[in-house]
Amino acid sequence: MKRAIGLILAVIACAVAFLSVRGTLPFMPIYGSSMEPTLHSGSLMMIQPINNPNEIKVGDIIVYNVPAAIRSFYNYPATVSHRVVSISKVPSLGFRTKGDNTGEDPFTIRPNDIRGTVGKQIPFLGLPLLFFQSKQGMIFAIIAIALLGIFLYGRELAQGGSWIHKGIFSPVISEEKRANRMISKKIEVTEQKMDATEQALVQFSAAVAEYAKHLASHTSAIQGLSEASHELKNGAAEQNRVLAAIMDNITNNPAKSAAPAVKPEAPVYQPTSAPAAKKQYKTIEKPRTAEPKSTEPNYHKALAKGITSYNLKHSGTPE
Repeated sequence: MKRAIGLILAVIACAVAFLSVRGTLPFMPIYGSSMEPTLHSGSLMMIQPINNPNEIKVGDIIVYNVPAAIRSFYNYPATVSHRVVSISKVPSLGFRTKGDNTGEDPFTIRPNDIRGTVGKQIPFLGLPLLFFQSKQGMIFAIIAIALLGIFLYGRELAQGGSWIHKGIFSPVISEEKRANRMISKKIEVTEQKMDATEQALVQFSAAVAEYAKHLASHTSAIQGLSEASHELKNGAAEQNRVLAAIMDNITNNPAKSAAPAVKPEAPVYQPTSAPAAKKQYKTIEKPRTAEPKSTEPNYHKALAKGITSYNLKHSGTPE
């Protein structure tokens, strides 16, 4: 209720100012210094109506409206208050006026244009009305009333605007909401896929780490086998070298390996009619067998000793 009263009062004040300028109210602001010091600019002047224009006398200050054609031609305001300097009755009643500080007005005032005579004055109360008389004042009044209405009825205006907005843009808003829901679902599905991918990557990383551990152990085992193979290869080469040295030694020293001839005992022969043929004996050399190889020095010595004794035992020719 208070907001409505405030807005109504503001509108009434602006309307009063506008109508007072247009000359339809029983008061008007005094503008200009043409009637100084009788009428002071900025004061609010009360207008006393008259019933009979014939009662007006020379020297009275009258308030009258200026017709539009004369106003535009002579650049006069809509309402003027000047002193009467002459009255003419032929061919009709008319009044000539002038300001106390200006010359005579270039037109005759008709009785129907007269509003009345000057009454009381209220100093400085006409300044706001004079402000609203200007274009700047009118623009200010319109903007002030609009801002006051928005301030007083901002909530109601916002609700009305929201209703209008919903009525006009409701299909667009619903479509936008649906699109937002679809985008939210897609984002949620994408996040789930990203989580699953992340878990798979974590598992793959753990598997790769475990495989790396096994690979490291297999690599160490392979390295051990390689070292053992190299050691066996070196041992075999050393064994072959020793055997070759032994064989070279046996081949190059045949006199040492030859054993003295052993005479076999004479066999007992029974007498026969014919002389027995003399038996021929051949020395059969037993084939040598390959002895097991060993890289130990004692084994090499035993092997050489065995080969020498075998040659001494089985070598030689019978008698």
